[in-house]
Amino acid sequence: MYAESRQEIEEFIRLGAPRSWLEDPAASRRLADQRIRMPAYDQLLSVDEIDNLVAFVGAVERVGAPDDATAARGRDLARAKGCFSCHGVDGSGGVPNPSSLGGFIPGFLGANFTDLVEDESEFREWVLDGTSTRLETNPIVSYFWRRQRVAMPAYRGEISDDEVAAVWVWIESARDPSN
Repeated sequence: MYAESRQEIEEFIRLGAPRSWLEDPAASRRLADQRIRMPAYDQLLSVDEIDNLVAFVGAVERVGAPDDATAARGRDLARAKGCFSCHGVDGSGGVPNPSSLGGFIPGFLGANFTDLVEDESEFREWVLDGTSTRLETNPIVSYFWRRQRVAMPAYRGEISDDEVAAVWVWIESARDPSN
C-alpha cells in the first residue's frame, strides 16, 4: 500500500490520490498516464462511509500502528479480547445497538468517548465491571441502558491490571491527533 498515514488513506478515498501527489506536477503527470487509476469517491460516499473505510484500511494495513511498545501491546490485547467485534474496526465505533442511547456501540476513537469515559479510572471501571457508576446513576442513561440489545460485558478476572493499562495507553495514543 502507498499510504503512510490515515490522512493519506482518506485522501486516496476522497480524492483518488494524496493531496501532495495532486499538487506535485511530476506526480500529477504520472497519475494522468496511468491506465487504471483510483477513482475519487468524495461525491459518492458519505462522511461516515469514508470514515469507516479509512478505519478498515488503516486496521488491515496496520497504518497508524503505534510505535510505542505498550500502546502496540494494548492494541493487540484489544483485538485478542474481542473488543473490535463490538467497538468496530480498530475501535472506531458505529456498530448498531438497537434501543441504546445513540443507537450504536460507541468507539474508542469517536467524539462521544470522552462523554462516556472521563479518565483511566472510569475506563478501568467499564472494562472490569461492564459499566460506569457515574453514568449508571443517571436516570436518562439508565433508562436506555436497561433496554439496549448489546451491553458491555465485565472482564474482571479475565484481564489483568497491566493489560487494562496497556489498552488505555493504546486508546490515548490512537486518540492523539499528532499520531
